[in-house]
Amino acid sequence: MRAPRLGARRDHAERYLLLTIASFAVSVAATRWYLDLTGYPKVGGGGLHVAHMLWGGLLLVVAALLPLLFVGRRVLLLSALLAGVGVGLFIDEVGKFITESNDYFFAPAAPLIYGALLLLVGIWLVVRRTRPGSEHDAMQAAVDALRDGVDGRLTAGERDRVVERLGPARSATDPAIAGLAERQAVLLTSPEIEARLASPGWIERGDAAALLERILPLRLERALVILGLLWTTLLAAFASLLLLGLAWAGGPLEITVPESPVEIPTEPIWVILLLVIGVVVGIASGVAAVLILRRRERAGIRVATGAVLLNLVAGGLLTFYVAQFGAVASTVGHLALLALLVDHGRRTMPTAPAPPAPAPA
Repeated sequence: MRAPRLGARRDHAERYLLLTIASFAVSVAATRWYLDLTGYPKVGGGGLHVAHMLWGGLLLVVAALLPLLFVGRRVLLLSALLAGVGVGLFIDEVGKFITESNDYFFAPAAPLIYGALLLLVGIWLVVRRTRPGSEHDAMQAAVDALRDGVDGRLTAGERDRVVERLGPARSATDPAIAGLAERQAVLLTSPEIEARLASPGWIERGDAAALLERILPLRLERALVILGLLWTTLLAAFASLLLLGLAWAGGPLEITVPESPVEIPTEPIWVILLLVIGVVVGIASGVAAVLILRRRERAGIRVATGAVLLNLVAGGLLTFYVAQFGAVASTVGHLALLALLVDHGRRTMPTAPAPPAPAPA
C-alpha cells in the first residue's frame, strides 16, 4: 500500500469544510448588514483606513497556524471556523481589487462572492459523496482516534466506527500493513483507552435526529415541501404574466431601482433572464409537487432538487447581480427548501431489503 501524494483523506473532512462554508456565509452577511446600519464607517484617521480585509487576513493566518502548532479535533474545528470568517471578511472587499477606482460598491462583487460560496459548496458535495475507504485513510483515522483517546475525548461509538474501518487493512496482503492495523485495533480496544473514553454527546446518542422527527413529523415535512414547491410555481406564474405583458407591450422596459451606494444594473436583459429562469424553475417545481402529491416521492424529489439547484446557481448569481445582498433572504429560503427535500428523501426513500436469514441446518 502506497500513501497518496497529498496524504490521506482526513476523517470527518466534510464536517470541517461545512463549518468553514457556514462561517464564511454568516461573516459576509453580518459584515454587510453591520456596515449598512452604521453608514459604512472608516476605521482610522489622518489618511489611514484599516480595512476589514486585514482582519480577515489575520484570521486566515491564525487558522493556518493552529493545526501546525497544536493537534486535536478541537483545533481543527477552531481552524475551520476562523478560516471561514477570515475568508468572508477578506472576500467582502473584492470590489476594491478588481476595479481601478477601488470601488467597494462594484455591482459584480456580490455575484462573485456568491459564486465563491457556491464553489465551496460544490467541493463539499464532492467530498461528502466521496467517502474515504482506502486502507491508508482508515489507518490515519485510527491515528487521530488514538490521539483523541489519549486526550480523553474519544467516545465508544467513534472508537467502534474507526476499528470497523480498520477491517480491510487488518486483512491486507502486505504483512507489515496488516500488522500495523492489528496493533492499532488492539490499542484502541485496550483497557487503557477504555478507561479514558468520553461520554457521548446528545448528537451522537441520536437525540438530535429524534428531536428533529418530534418537531418536524413526516406529514408536516411533506406538507412544507409541497407548499414550498407550490409557492415557487405561483411565483413562476407571476413571472410568466410579466413576460407576456412585456412581449405584448413591445415598448422599452424601464427599471427603477432604490437609492443605493451600489450602481445596480438597470439593463432589461438581466430582469428578463431572471424571469425566464423563474418560469423554468416554477414549471419544474409544479411538476415535482404533483408527483409528490401522487406519492411518487422519488421522482418528485429528484425533479424538485434539480429545480432548486438551478434556482440557487443560475438564478442566484443573477439575483445577487441585480438585487445585490437583498438576495440573501430568498437564497436562505431556497436553501431551507433544499434541506427539507434532502431530509424528506432520506426519510421516505425505500431502503434495500435486508438479506434473508440463513435456513437452519
